[in-house]
Amino acid sequence: MKSWAWLVVLMVLASPAWGVTVVHESVLHRREIAIAKKLRCTVCQAESLAVSQAGIARDMRKLIRQKLRAGETPAQIRAYFVKRYGDYILLKPPFDPLGAILWIWPFALAAAFGGVAIAVMRRRSRAPMPATAPELGPEDEARIEALTRQE
Repeated sequence: MKSWAWLVVLMVLASPAWGVTVVHESVLHRREIAIAKKLRCTVCQAESLAVSQAGIARDMRKLIRQKLRAGETPAQIRAYFVKRYGDYILLKPPFDPLGAILWIWPFALAAAFGGVAIAVMRRRSRAPMPATAPELGPEDEARIEALTRQE
């Protein structure tokens, strides 16, 4: 009976520690998922680390958890991944003026060419059309005569 009593006492004393560990792991998991939702899986197309089932995504989530246990902040963890993989790793990369220019340039070029084409067509439609064929001069008539005789 004494062994049961010691076991009960031990469980009662250890239960708060288990509860704290479970709560700590739950908080850690939520923080891990919050960070993983903002990072892109390097293998999957447009999937966050939080939902990806790829092996590398699991490894990256483990790395996030290790860094959280080591006391790093979410900003430090994101900075680590950006340094290692570049801005591509972020699901919402920061605004880059050069990138914006590269995205806008084709549309601006198409609009410019379209504007030039419209201006040329309007100018041609405004030009007066000749009402009749121009009169032939004596030289033109002589050339036509010579050409028709050769055939």
